[in-house]
Amino acid sequence: MTPAAPDFEARVADWLSVEEATSRVLAAVPTTPAKCERVPLSEALGRALAEDLRASATLPPWPNSAMDGYAVHGNDVTGASQERPVALRVVGLLRAGGAPAPRVEAGEAVRIMTGAPLPDGADSVVRREDTDEESEPGRVVIHTDRDAGRNVRPGGQDMRDGDLVLEAGATITPGVVAVLAALGRVEVPVRPRLSVAILTTGDELRPATRYDDVRAGAGIPDSNGPMLAAAVRAAGGRPVLLGSVPDDRYAVVGALEQAKDADVLVTVGGASMGEADLVKRALESAGFDLDFWRVRMRPGSPFSFGHLHREGRPEPVFGLPGNPASAFVTFELFVRPFLLRAGGHRRVARHAIACRAGEHLKGAEGLTLFTRVSIDASTSPPTVRTTGPQTSGLVSGLAHADGLAVIPEGHGAAQEGSMVDVILLGQSTAGPLTPRHDGVPSA
Repeated sequence: MTPAAPDFEARVADWLSVEEATSRVLAAVPTTPAKCERVPLSEALGRALAEDLRASATLPPWPNSAMDGYAVHGNDVTGASQERPVALRVVGLLRAGGAPAPRVEAGEAVRIMTGAPLPDGADSVVRREDTDEESEPGRVVIHTDRDAGRNVRPGGQDMRDGDLVLEAGATITPGVVAVLAALGRVEVPVRPRLSVAILTTGDELRPATRYDDVRAGAGIPDSNGPMLAAAVRAAGGRPVLLGSVPDDRYAVVGALEQAKDADVLVTVGGASMGEADLVKRALESAGFDLDFWRVRMRPGSPFSFGHLHREGRPEPVFGLPGNPASAFVTFELFVRPFLLRAGGHRRVARHAIACRAGEHLKGAEGLTLFTRVSIDASTSPPTVRTTGPQTSGLVSGLAHADGLAVIPEGHGAAQEGSMVDVILLGQSTAGPLTPRHDGVPSA
């Protein structure tokens, strides 16, 4: 028999600061020994490296040319100028991957391509534009000595056999994939993906297959489910969409049972104290242990965090508000860092940068405000403007948000022209930006 849930309306809100809520969420990340699985390099993007990796070869394996030009003795070209050019005998041609060239003796040169190994005896590469490019075959005339001792990339400059190249916890980005390929990795040791069950609730929600209801004004799109599934994938997790359920306690309890095998559960909606906000009641009837409820922030203040006990295993449960902007922001601030930390990633916070407000940005007394903004990186410092109305129920502005401008509680509004910290979002297309610091600015 399902136990009676406590009187939800009598629960006292915690009203934590953003900083305290973040600390408590991250402190709940399991500390069990890290598991490891091996996946093909082509499937490793976004995963966390599970082991330290060392080089098993020296790269580059030999000194090589940084220019197309001529490999020479530096002493031979020292003092060369337009008025007093130096002529050398060309004794060979060397391409990257080609056959070895003969040793370069005094008075000689080897024509060489970028990346080709430097021939024995040479210590410099004269770029081709500083020569006559062998106007007389077999003889090159050099008009300057600026390249004496230059344009040679030493062997082992990238890595040496035995060097620690990548540490466990590194997020596998395209750049890391390049390094893994350079290490000769066909398979990569990574941490397993966390499974994240996503449950959206509300009588009004309609999936895309029932969009006729939306056109008729009989429902609203369930944008939260697909949005959060994408956010879970971007954080390296594996989303398990449970679909949307109506505002019926027994339907919610049934959906919670379907989530029992997931590593993490994210519920969306039913987060406040309305008559139809049944999610908390359903959770409590299933043995939910609430850590906290309510954060001093906007949007997203009804956020909650706790655990369901699943056959001796605590399942972390994030309760997100149902308005799309609120769900988006609370996932970014709390769920994403948890998933990354639990998934073995060393870096879990997004970069934040200092920007100039291109318009008046409202504050909220007693709350930290996270305003969706677009970033104009053509200015110095970058300029931010809101993506439009900041009502939490609106969706379209999310597509244009490069970042979240942070107006800390107690700071009032950010006036036009003032500086404001902006948390960069993953979909930012604002161009190159210089990070100011990591993480969520202090509330």
